[in-house]
Amino acid sequence: MNNKIDKLFFFLDETIDYFLQKIEGIDRDRYFADRDIRNILDKTINDIILCAVDISEEVLKENKRAIPETYKDTVLACYEFTGEIALKIAPLTKHRNETIHQYLKINWQNIVTVKNKLSEIREFAEKAKSCL
Repeated sequence: MNNKIDKLFFFLDETIDYFLQKIEGIDRDRYFADRDIRNILDKTINDIILCAVDISEEVLKENKRAIPETYKDTVLACYEFTGEIALKIAPLTKHRNETIHQYLKINWQNIVTVKNKLSEIREFAEKAKSCL
């Protein structure tokens, strides 16, 4: 693997750990009441999802495949290399788009959805790593 790819995997692991630390003890009410917590969690899930997309792009480049136009399609294009886990991760790009565009009413649900998919994101990263 090259240095950029190594940095992506390191960043993903580090950011997931940070997210888990920051969400500990946070519920819906605290999320809505505390702007700092809200901003930290929103930004962190954005970083996690974008990093998964960047990893997907690296897998596709390494395997001489075109990079699709959308984040979701980019992750889905890795199905050939990572299998079913790509199907589980790809929908998370929707949560990133909703969160980053500040749809406040649904942001907490997006936070919970991504939190519940962290093990699958890690699995996706491990499968992607084996393709590089």
